[in-house]
Order: sequence, then C-alpha cells, then structure tokens
Amino acid sequence: MPPDAPRLSVVIPTHDTRELTLACLKSLARAGRPDTEILVVDDGSRDGTAAEIAARFPSVRLLRNERSQGFTRAANRGLEQARGEVLLLLNSDTEVEPAGLEALLSRFAAEPETGVIGAALHYPDGSPQWSGGEEPTLLWLFGLASGLPPVLARLPLYRRARPLSPTAGGPRSVGWVTGAALAIRREAWVQAGPLDERFLLYAQDLDLCLRVRQAGWEVEIVPELRVLHHHGATIGREAGSLGRQNPELLWSDLLRWARKNKGERWAAKAGRVMRWGVLLRLGGRRLTRPFLAASRREEGRADDQALRNALKALRSE
Repeated sequence: MPPDAPRLSVVIPTHDTRELTLACLKSLARAGRPDTEILVVDDGSRDGTAAEIAARFPSVRLLRNERSQGFTRAANRGLEQARGEVLLLLNSDTEVEPAGLEALLSRFAAEPETGVIGAALHYPDGSPQWSGGEEPTLLWLFGLASGLPPVLARLPLYRRARPLSPTAGGPRSVGWVTGAALAIRREAWVQAGPLDERFLLYAQDLDLCLRVRQAGWEVEIVPELRVLHHHGATIGREAGSLGRQNPELLWSDLLRWARKNKGERWAAKAGRVMRWGVLLRLGGRRLTRPFLAASRREEGRADDQALRNALKALRSE
C-alpha cells in the first residue's frame, strides 16, 4: 500500500442514473470522512452524468467508458484503480447513512479475519430489504423461479417458521452479501481476484464472496452499515424486467454460477427445478388472470412475456 493510501475507497458504477448517482454522492458527503476516496465509473451514460458530477463533486475521481461495458466490467475498472485499504462497491441507486462508514471501518479493524462486509439494505419507506444469506440451494432456486416465497410470506405460520433476517440483531456471518453495498478488505480482494466478467449483471457478488471464503476469510453483514437501496431503479425501467429484476439475465447468470462452482450435474438439476418453478408460476398466473381488472391484465401480459423469455433462456443454457 502506498503511504498516502486512503482508509476507504468507494466505487460507484453508473449508467444513465444521473439523479440517483448525485443522491448517492450527497449521502457520502454527509458522512464527512476526509480519508475516503470516491471513484465513479460512468459506463457510457448519455444523460449528462459525467458533466454533472465534474461540476458538483470535483473531488470525485471520474472514470468514463465511452461505450457501455456492463456493470461487472465497470465495477472492476473502478476497483482496480482504487487505492484504499478497504474497497466499498456501491450501486448508483444507494444512499449510505452518515454513521455507516465509521461502523464499517471499525468492524474491519476489530475483526482481522473478516474479508467482506455487507450492508443492512432498506427500501425508501424504511422496510428491510434482502441483504445476504447462504449459498443458493435447489429449493432456493425453485422458490426464486416460482415466485412462491412472497406469496407464502403473507401467511402467519410461514412468517413464524422463516429464519431470522441476516440483518436482525448484531453482525451475522453469511455465505454471501449483495453487491449493492459490498465492502472488501484489499488483502482479500488481491487473494480472491476481480469480479468474474462472465456474469452479465447478477451473481458476480455471490461468486466473489465464495472465493473470499475459500481463501479463508469471513463474510458478514453489519446492521450498523445501513444503506437505502432503490432496488431495481435501473433494470426495472428496461424491457424484459419483472418488478425489480430481469429474470432472463438473473436466472442465466445463476446457472453460470452453478456450472462454475457446483459442476455440470448440479447445474443441470438447477436448470430443471427453475424451469419447473417458472412453469408453475405461469400456470398460476393464467388461472388468476380472469379475476383481475382489465388494467392489471394488460400489465400481466408484459410480465408473462418476461417470464416466457426467461424460460426460453433457461432451456437454451
């Protein structure tokens, strides 16, 4: 490490999210840490993001890709040029609460065995957001594709049986944390290597955390690092999205992760259970469609098409 290296480097990839990126930078400014380096990787934006940042936040290191390279490559570019002892990867649609950065650095200082720390994410209304958990299982993948967990979550008995949220109570060891707000110790980053650019949009955080753990480091969520996340603010605007995610990209990336980390046989099983899940989901939506209002039925057709596209992608993998 160079003698003048900052304690913390924050890396923010952005693509056509000018206002959200500015809000993210404002939240970091409110934290008031002079030993923090901030890098924004503008991945081919056409909405004036780079010019606005240069005018309003001149201390920010601005890296620009003239053409979009995708989230993973943009993130790697920023992380590779960051100089800090701790590297914090943030989505452009996040806002960090003022005390969060101090809590993050204190935890790394107190726990030399910890390689990755994730934030306690929440939605704009304050409700908690999924922030991390254990490695995906076949049952987890089936639930993701079928859409059953959100339905079951409305049932009181299911809510009582669910495990505690990783953000409940104090710091908690987990298998992986979401890349929306992922901090990694430089030493762990050097050992584990960069984000795998074969993942188009999803699962690169899952893959990185697995490599960090294989290198002997711990991964945990620190509730004091609270981060507002406008989940899906970018991807939710694009064709093929369903709610806050793009299932075609998400499920394809998860199958890539399964092949890389679990082998072809496990990945084949994963593909089957996900296909069963989405077929069940489409069947359920077809049964309930006659009972929906006309406006809801029209919205539902676009969602059904997104699911069919994702199913087609699963079959071709």
